[in-house]
Amino acid sequence: MPSACPFHTCLALGGMALSLLFPRLASKLAPPPRAPPNPLQGGLRGCSPSYPPPPSLLAALSGVLAGVAATSLALRRSTAGGAKAGSSNASGDAQLELDLLCDARSFAALRACGRFRWAVSEETPARRELAAGGEYACSFDPLDGSSVIGPNFAVGGIYAVWAVGDSGTFVGRSGREVLASVVAVYGSRTTAFVGVRGATAATEYTLVDGEWKLTAPIVSLPHTPSHRTFAFGNLRATADSRAYRRLLDFYLAERYTLRYTGGMVPDVMHILSKSGGVFTNVSSPKARAKLRFLYEIAAVALLVEVAGGAAVDEGGGAMLDVVCDGDDMRVGGCIGSKSEVEVFKRECCGIK
Repeated sequence: MPSACPFHTCLALGGMALSLLFPRLASKLAPPPRAPPNPLQGGLRGCSPSYPPPPSLLAALSGVLAGVAATSLALRRSTAGGAKAGSSNASGDAQLELDLLCDARSFAALRACGRFRWAVSEETPARRELAAGGEYACSFDPLDGSSVIGPNFAVGGIYAVWAVGDSGTFVGRSGREVLASVVAVYGSRTTAFVGVRGATAATEYTLVDGEWKLTAPIVSLPHTPSHRTFAFGNLRATADSRAYRRLLDFYLAERYTLRYTGGMVPDVMHILSKSGGVFTNVSSPKARAKLRFLYEIAAVALLVEVAGGAAVDEGGGAMLDVVCDGDDMRVGGCIGSKSEVEVFKRECCGIK
C-alpha cells in the first residue's frame, strides 16, 4: 500500500489542529455547505413549454414536497395505525390520530417555506394564516384514504397551489385557477407526482434517504391505453343508479381488469404509473358523492389533465370547470385516459 504524501498529511493535521484550537476561525474559513440540488429545476424542464416556472412557484412546490417528506417520516415512525383521535372534522368525519399528525406536519412545512399566505385543509377548513407576504394559497388533504390505513394499505396526500387572490377564500373560484398540484403516495416507498398548469406532462419524484430524486421526468397518458383497467369507487351506488350499473356491466362484459384499493390517490397514481386506466366514483340518491372538490378533486384533475388525460364530473363536464361553492362541496365523476373517459360519458352520462 503506498505511503501517504507528507505534504497532504501535514495539511490534514494542521486543519485538525486549527479546528480544535480555534473552532470559530475554522468555521469562518470553511467553505459554506452546498445546498442539495432542487429536483424540480431539472424535472420540469422537459415538460413545461414556459420553463422555468416562476421561482416563487418552484419555492412553493418545494415547500409542499418538504411537507410530504415530513409526513412520510411521521407515518413510518408512528404506531397509531387506525387509532381514532376522538374528534371530528367540520364535515362530521371521525378523525384519526394520524389525520391530525399529518395535518400539523403539512401546515408547518407550508409556513416554513414562506410562500403561502394562507391555507385550508380537509381537517382544518378554517383559513389558517401562514406568511404575510406569501403569493400563494393552498388547499389540501394531508392523508387521503385514512380509512384503509389501519391494515397498512397505501394512502396519499393531495395539494393544490393557487394564486392567493383578493377574496381570501376559494368560494367562487374554479379549478382552472389551480396553478400546480402535488399528489403523493405513501406506500412501500414515498413518491410524489407534480403537475404545473400549462405543462405538457407531469413528473414523478421519489423520496430517498430524506431527499427527493427525479424518477420519471415525463409522466403522460396516451389517448388510448394498451390495457384495460378500472377502479370502481362507490360500488353501492349501482344499487339505485341505472347509469352507473350500466357502466359496471360494460366493464365486466369487455373483460376489464379491476385495480381498486379503496383510496383515490393510489388508484389514480396507478393509472399514471401504468400509462392508462380509469377511476370512477359516482353518487346516487342513497350513496352520496364522497370526494371533495377543494381538497381532492381540483388537484388530481389538474394533474391528470397535465399528463394528457381527462377528468369529468357526473354530467360529463370538465372537473376543472367546476366552481367551488363551499369547503364541503363534493363531486363525483371519472378520471383517466381520454378514451376511457369517453366511454364513461357515453355509458354513464348518455353523451354520444
